[in-house]
Amino acid sequence: MHIAYSYYLHVPPKPDPIPPGSPPGDLPVDPDTDEPDVDLPPLSPPGKEITPPSP
Repeated sequence: MHIAYSYYLHVPPKPDPIPPGSPPGDLPVDPDTDEPDVDLPPLSPPGKEITPPSP
């Protein structure tokens, strides 16, 4: 039987270690910040622009 062997096919390969000096895009995601994207409501209603208060 090859049932036990089939489980190994579903295990993703371990990623290669990141070489020093690699661009930031190749860095892994920090587990602490690895959260699903949440659609936040806009800060202001659509059509209105946020204007900074005059000094």
